[in-house]
Amino acid sequence: MMEHSFIERWMSNGFKEFGRLIAKQPHAFLFVSLLVAGGLGAGLYFIDNENSIEKLYTPDSGAGKVERDYIQEHFPINDSEHFLPSRLITSGRYAAIIVRGCGDLANNVLHESVVNAAVSLHKNITQIETEHHGLNFTSVCARWESECVVTGLDFLDYIASQVPNVTVGYPLQGTIFSGAVLGGVSVDDGTDTIRKATAFKLIYHLRSSHEEDDESSEAWERAFLGFMATFSSDSIDVSWSTSRSLETEISDLTISSVPTLAAYTGSILMAFAILSCLMIDPVRSKPFLGMVGVLGAGMAVLATIGLMSYCGVKFNTLVAAMPFLVIGVGVDNMFILLAAWRKTNPWDSVQDRSANTYAEAGVSITITTLTNALAFAVGAITSFPGVRVFCMYSGIAIVFAYLFQLNFFGACMIYDGYREKQNRHFLTCMTVPIPSKDDQSGCCQQSCCRGDAKAGVKDHNDHLIMLFFKKYYGPFMTNVWVKVVVMIMFVGYLGVAIWGCVQLREGVQLSKLAGDASYVARFLEQDDSYFSEYDVRVAVIVKEELDYWDPDVQDRVDNMLAGFEDTAFTCGKNESESWLRDFLAYADLICLNPYLPALNPANKTSFIECLRDRFLSIPEFKRYAHDMLFNENGTEIIASRFFVQTKEIDGTLKEKNMMIKMRDLASQSSIEAIVYHPSFVYYDQYIAILPNTLQNLGIATAAMLVVSLFLMPHPVNAVWVTLAIASICTGVLGFMTLWSVNLDSVSMINIIMCIGFSVDFSAHIVYSFVTAEESGRDARAVHALYSLGVPILQGSLSTILGIAALSTAPSYGFRTFFKTVFLVIVFGLVHGIVFLPVMLSCLGPQGAVNLKENRSDEAQAGHFSTSNRNAEDGGNVVLQDVKVEGRKDNPLMTLSMKVWLDHLNEENGLKDKGTTESQLNLAANAEMSVSTEEDSKL
Repeated sequence: MMEHSFIERWMSNGFKEFGRLIAKQPHAFLFVSLLVAGGLGAGLYFIDNENSIEKLYTPDSGAGKVERDYIQEHFPINDSEHFLPSRLITSGRYAAIIVRGCGDLANNVLHESVVNAAVSLHKNITQIETEHHGLNFTSVCARWESECVVTGLDFLDYIASQVPNVTVGYPLQGTIFSGAVLGGVSVDDGTDTIRKATAFKLIYHLRSSHEEDDESSEAWERAFLGFMATFSSDSIDVSWSTSRSLETEISDLTISSVPTLAAYTGSILMAFAILSCLMIDPVRSKPFLGMVGVLGAGMAVLATIGLMSYCGVKFNTLVAAMPFLVIGVGVDNMFILLAAWRKTNPWDSVQDRSANTYAEAGVSITITTLTNALAFAVGAITSFPGVRVFCMYSGIAIVFAYLFQLNFFGACMIYDGYREKQNRHFLTCMTVPIPSKDDQSGCCQQSCCRGDAKAGVKDHNDHLIMLFFKKYYGPFMTNVWVKVVVMIMFVGYLGVAIWGCVQLREGVQLSKLAGDASYVARFLEQDDSYFSEYDVRVAVIVKEELDYWDPDVQDRVDNMLAGFEDTAFTCGKNESESWLRDFLAYADLICLNPYLPALNPANKTSFIECLRDRFLSIPEFKRYAHDMLFNENGTEIIASRFFVQTKEIDGTLKEKNMMIKMRDLASQSSIEAIVYHPSFVYYDQYIAILPNTLQNLGIATAAMLVVSLFLMPHPVNAVWVTLAIASICTGVLGFMTLWSVNLDSVSMINIIMCIGFSVDFSAHIVYSFVTAEESGRDARAVHALYSLGVPILQGSLSTILGIAALSTAPSYGFRTFFKTVFLVIVFGLVHGIVFLPVMLSCLGPQGAVNLKENRSDEAQAGHFSTSNRNAEDGGNVVLQDVKVEGRKDNPLMTLSMKVWLDHLNEENGLKDKGTTESQLNLAANAEMSVSTEEDSKL
C-alpha cells in the first residue's frame, strides 16, 4: 500500500473514525440530516428575488455609476414639468412601440395606410386606462411644460400632415431629428431625402421621480402590455416593450422554465445513478442508493436557498442555474463513496467496511469539494453582483452537498451495508444463496439468486470499465503512434483555442437576455436592427467653473466639442447640441440688429444677464436652462453640459470602443470634463469583465496551487496541475468564442468554475502517475487510467447530464451556462484521460515518488489483501507470488497468516482447508501486501 503524505494520512485516519461512528449510529446521522435540510429549507418562505438587470450584470465600481451620481446631483430631472428624453439620467419609466408595414408595405413605413394606422394606434394607446384607478396616459405621462412627452410624436404629426406625398430629410427634417425615430432608412443618391424607411418608433415617457408616480406608471405599463397583447391590424405590424419588460420577462421565464428543466434533470440523473449502481451481483447491486445520492444533492440545494433566504441574500436569475450544476457535482461524491465501499472486503463487519470506505474516499471528496468551493469563494470577490451572489450560493451548495453525502447518504449506505452483510437481494430483501462451484453461471441466475461477492469470483471488485481502461484503453494510448497522434491533436487544440481567444468578445447585449419567443426579444432585436444608426446621444459635462464670456474660453470649449464630434463614432456639429454655440449665434444677431438692446458678449455681466434673462426665455432654447448650473445668486456658471450624437453603434465591440474613446477625449481635454449616457452603466461590463476574469483566474490558480502543494507535497504535481489548468482555461475561453458565446457574467461564472474542475480532473491523474509503483512511464500511465478513469468518466457524465436540460431552455443565459459548463467538463475529461496520460508517459518523471516515511497502523501489525483469486488444484490452495505486508519479527505473523489462508480456502469452498508448510514459510518471509495470480481456471 502506497503511503500518503502526513496531511492525507491524518485526514484519512480522521475519516476512518468518522466511518466507524456513522456505522454505529446511522439513525442519528440520518435524522439530523433530514432535520437540517428541513429546517433550512423552510427559509424558502422568506425568499426574495432580485431582477434588476443593472444590479445583476453591471460592475459595482463602474465609471458610469460614478458619472450618473454626479449628474443626478448637479442636473436633476423634474419629470412632472421639465422632462427631456435627451437629458435622461436613467432609463426611467416608458412604453415603446416599433411600427412596420404589413405585406407589400413591409419596407415602406411612410406609406399613407401605414401612417394612418400608426396615428390611430397612438390615439388608442393614449386612451389606455389602468385597471383600478382608471388612469390614462395623460395622468401618468412625463411632461414638458404641461405637454406629455412622446419621442417621435412630432415626427409622426409631420408625416401625417404630408401624406400621401411624404418628403422627409434624414437624419434631420428641419428642426426634427428623424434619425432617432426612423429605422431601416435608404436615401436618394447625393441627397438627404428618404427614399424608403422600414420602421418607426414611438416612446411614451412616464413619471417616476416620486414613489406614488412610479407605482401609477407601473400600473399603466401593465395596462399597456395587456392592450398590445390583443392588438391586431391588417396594415401594420407592431412590436412593443416597457421599461420593466425585460426584467419581468426574465423572471417569468425562470419561474416557468426551471421547474420543468429541474424535473427533467432529476429524472435523467436519477436514471443514470440507478444504472450506474446496478451490478450483476444482486447483493452488491445498489440502485436505491443511486436514488438517495441524487436526493442528497437536492437536499443541499434546498438547504442552500433556504439559508441564503434567512440571511437576506436575494435569489436571482443567474442563481437559477445553480441547482443543475450542484446536483450533477453532488452525485460525483456518491460515486466515489460507492466505489470505495466496493473495494472493501465483503467478509468484514459493516463498521470496518464503513471505516475503510471513509478512509479512502473521504480525503478524495474533501479535496475536490475544497477546490470547487475555493474557486467559488474567489469568484465571490468580483465586482459583478450577479456573479458574486451566484458564487456565494454555489460555494455553499457545494459544501452542503459534501456534508449531506457524507452524512445522509453515508447513513443510508450503512443500512444497505447491513442488507449486504446478510446476503439479501437488493430488490426483494430475501436471502440469496451463495453458489457453489458446480452452479451454472447464467446471467438470470447471477442477477436473481446468487451472491458472488462471498463466492470468491475473480475480479469481483473491478468495474467492467476499470478493466477496459486497464486491458485495452491504457495499452492503446501508450502506443508510440497513438502518442504522436495525440500530441498533434493537442497542438491543434491549443492553436484553435488561442485563435478563439484572440476573437474574444466581451459583454452581453440586453436583447439576448429575454426569452427567444417573447415580445421583448422581438422588440429589442428590431431596435438593434433598425435604430442603431443614430441612437446614443452622449452628454459632455464640464465640471469646472469657466469664464464662458471670455473668447479664449469659448474657443477652448468649442475645440473640445470639435474633438468629440470628429471621431469614427460620432456625427458632426450639425447633430450636436451646444447652448454656447446657439447663444453666441443669438448674440451675433443681437449685435447686428440695431433695434435690440446692445450686448457685449465679452463682458461678464452682459453675458450672464442676456443668457439668463433673454436667451433662455425663448421657447426654442428653453431646454438649455437644464444644461447650465448657476451659483446661488446666478452670477456664475459652475457646471454645464453639451451633447454629441453617435452613429452606427451596432455591436458590443463598437459600444465598448465608443465609450472608451469618449472617456479618453474627456480625460485628455484641457477642460475638466466627463461624458455620460444611461447606457454607459451597462457598457461598463465590457471593460470590466476581462480584468475581473483574469484577476479571478490568477487568484484561483494560485489558491489551487497552494492546495495542490499542501495536500500533494511534490513539485512535480504542481507543475503538471498548473499546465493542465492553463490549457483547459485557454480551451474554454477560445472555443466558447467560436461557439458564439461572449465573455459576460454567465460565462465568467464558468471560467471561475473551470479552475476547480481542472484540479479535479488533473490533480488525481498526476498524483496517481507520480506515486505509482509500476516501473516505466507507460505502465504508470496505464495504472493512473485504471485507477481513476472510471470516477472521472462518471463524474463528467453526471455533471453533463445535470446541465443538459439547459441546452433546450428558451433563454440565452441558460444556454450560455450549458455551453460553457459543457466545454469545461469535456476539456477537463479529455485532459484527464487523453492528453495528460500521454504527456506523462512521454515527459513524466522516470521513477515513482517515494512518500513512505511512516507506516500505517495496519502495516505495522501486518495487513493482508488480495487482488486476485487463487487457483484450485486437487482440492488444495495453490498460491503464486504471495507477498505479505508486515514485519518479520511480529510473533503473531505465522498465526495470522494461517488464519487468513484457512479463511481463503474456506472462501473458495474447498474440502481441504488445511494450510501447507510451504505456504506458511512463504508467508512468514514476505514483506509487501498479499496478491495472488491464478494458475488455472477456477
